[in-house]
Amino acid sequence: MNTISKLVVMLLLVGVLTTSCKKPSNANDENEHEAINKVMLTFSRAGAPNLVFLAEDPDGDGGLPPSRIDTIRLAGGQTYTTEIRFINIVNGLEKDLTSQIVAQGRSHEVFYIPASVQLTVTKTDRDLSGFPIGVSTTWQTGPPAIGSVLIKLMHKTGIKGPADSPNVGHSDIQLSMPIRFQ
Repeated sequence: MNTISKLVVMLLLVGVLTTSCKKPSNANDENEHEAINKVMLTFSRAGAPNLVFLAEDPDGDGGLPPSRIDTIRLAGGQTYTTEIRFINIVNGLEKDLTSQIVAQGRSHEVFYIPASVQLTVTKTDRDLSGFPIGVSTTWQTGPPAIGSVLIKLMHKTGIKGPADSPNVGHSDIQLSMPIRFQ
C-alpha cells in the first residue's frame, strides 16, 4: 500500500472509532422522564362543574397494586372536554410530566380503550407531524352502563403514525379505570 492509501485507511478508522464510541446525546432523548405514579383526568362540559378522577400507584407500574383508582362517573349521552395529566410524586412533591410528554409528542400517544360501555374518544391535540397525542380529548358518552376504560401512554419514537395501534411501541403507563354512565 502506498502512503496515501495508508493515510486514508487510518483516517477512516479514526473516524469510525471516535463516532462509534460516543454515547448518543440525550438532549433530545424522548424516553427520559420520571416514573408516572399518578394520573388525573379532568372532565368539563357547559353548565356543569368540572369532574376530576384520579389513579395513584405510589411505587409506579408493577410492584404493589395502585392505592387509588377512582370510578369515572359521567352522565350518559353527553360530550365532555377532557384533559389528562401524568404526574410523578417523590417524597410528597408532585412534578407534572404532561408538558414534557406533549413537547415530545412525536414519540408519545395516549390511547383510551373502552370495555362494556359506548364511548367515543376523539383526540383533539396534535404533534408537529399532525399526528394525535391524546392528552386533550373529547368524550362522547353512550347510554347508562358500567364498564372500564384502559388508558395507555405509549412511547413510539420513530414509529408513530396517523392511525397507530395501542399495541405498538413501549408502554410508559397502562391502567384500567372503572367507568359508569348514569
